[in-house]
Amino acid sequence: MKAIVTGINGTVAPVLARTLLDAGHTVIPWNRSRVPPDSRKAVSNFICSEHPDWFFHLATGSPDWAESVAQVCARQKVKFLFTSSVSVFASAQRGPFTVDSLPQPDDAYGNYKLECEKRVCATHPDALVVRLGWQIGKTPGANHMVDYLDRTFRIESHIAASTNWYQACSFLEDTAGSLKYIMETLTAGVYHVDGNPGLNFYEIAMGLNRLLGEPWIITPSGSPVQNNLC
Repeated sequence: MKAIVTGINGTVAPVLARTLLDAGHTVIPWNRSRVPPDSRKAVSNFICSEHPDWFFHLATGSPDWAESVAQVCARQKVKFLFTSSVSVFASAQRGPFTVDSLPQPDDAYGNYKLECEKRVCATHPDALVVRLGWQIGKTPGANHMVDYLDRTFRIESHIAASTNWYQACSFLEDTAGSLKYIMETLTAGVYHVDGNPGLNFYEIAMGLNRLLGEPWIITPSGSPVQNNLC
């Protein structure tokens, strides 16, 4: 299959691209300098000229961009997947959440993702919307949990990790494999991807410390109190 992937300079998209390439698929990265997201004509011309089978929209961009690419893909019969976030649920809401749980975002990012979801589903009835949790890489240097833990330790000399925070999260490779599987096999709808079997943040941080052989000093704390498992 031939897939267009946005967000190739981000966290999840590069891993997804490698996963697709390893499976024998062709990957076309979206180049914003060549195809401006705010130009509906450029968006339409690019998608139509590439004739993709799949479109993975992972990039952070305006709801207008999400709507326009979904609209073109619907018109061209291109299977479309948009990655959203468990941030569409408010911090005061308690999981585990199902796809039928009512999102009530309480911050700008959650509201932004929910607006994108609504526009994508309105313009592409067969779209796949996949809500992701906090991503876990293996080395610092990107926007994921290990980078957060490493930066926190370097700045504060210890990591206070809540025993009352149950965070939706997944290793990047597992997320990429799940997105590929969803695109290949599942039909339109909202999906949740969460690799956490029920561990709190302290347990996750301790496990990553052992797994990666880091020198982090991790202490349990009581806050935040939150459950956004899916």
